[in-house]
Amino acid sequence: MAEIILNNVKNFVLEKVNLTVRHRETLAIVGETGAGKTTLIKTIAGLTPYQGYILLDGRDLRTVPIRDRQIGYLPQDLFLFPHMTVFSNVAAGLKSKRMTREAIAHRTEEVMTLLGIEYLAGRYPANLSGGEKQRVALARAIAIYPDVLLLDEPFSSLDVKTAKYLRLEFKRVVHSLGLTTLFITHNLTEAEEIGDRMAVMDAGRIVQTGRFSEAFVAPNHPKVSELLGAYSVLGCEHAEHIGNGLLRVDTGKITIVVPDEQREVKKIAIASRHVYLSKAQPPGPDVNRFSGVIEKITHERSLWRLTVNISGERIVAEIAEGDEALHDLKRGDDVYVILRLRHLRVV
Repeated sequence: MAEIILNNVKNFVLEKVNLTVRHRETLAIVGETGAGKTTLIKTIAGLTPYQGYILLDGRDLRTVPIRDRQIGYLPQDLFLFPHMTVFSNVAAGLKSKRMTREAIAHRTEEVMTLLGIEYLAGRYPANLSGGEKQRVALARAIAIYPDVLLLDEPFSSLDVKTAKYLRLEFKRVVHSLGLTTLFITHNLTEAEEIGDRMAVMDAGRIVQTGRFSEAFVAPNHPKVSELLGAYSVLGCEHAEHIGNGLLRVDTGKITIVVPDEQREVKKIAIASRHVYLSKAQPPGPDVNRFSGVIEKITHERSLWRLTVNISGERIVAEIAEGDEALHDLKRGDDVYVILRLRHLRVV
């Protein structure tokens, strides 16, 4: 276990970063390209010079040689050694640990089994799929018994199905090992699924830190609002259990079915990117499907944002410029709105 504290850390990119990553916590670092995310974790890893203080369990990292910092680092490009087998790649970092050959082999086998890649031991990186390469690189990072794990966009190069599976595997492994983890992502779904908290970066600064739900309900910086996009937040006047892990929530104006998370419901939120519009009545059950009237349309970058009035509740939806099916919508038009259950958030 380890705690990391950054105090007024700055360099050619970072601007007086103050951040605490708690024992066994997984912190997602999100922000636009160029915000300073990669520079931040490279600075913690000891690969980039800085001013200020970085403390690992109270130790000033400037006094600790990189090889003794017990920090596992997985860069975005993975950097697997092409001339070495998977077994040798995973074992590579252990050779500087003054361990016997038998101990290195035992630890390598142990980590490969943990990640389910022991069957790949004799293969070379060129013969691996993207998901297999990712697991090999992660195995190499955790083989050195790290206290802290740093990952740069660990799932960005994978297809959606593989990334979803590896996110679950990653969360299982990190929690089982009790690692303090920082990972960079541009994917808000990843930040929400994996991170205990998230830190939003902009122009080399941390502009907000907290749980995902706190950020989208109460963003405290314009960049946070811009990054998260528009959210529709609805109140709750009454909620009742309807079985099958679901709640029926009365907002006072409409009734919505949401996941039953076994806690009090104060508000419901949904991101505008997950609100679906249709000119024609959509097929299927009527659960979380409503009719409404477009009240407002605004244009931001390559998106159109539409505010729809549903019996007095206002829901914001986003559609891309190239969505031909919805390109001629205008104020006053009647539309159907679909709020998909898996994207509704209980606050």
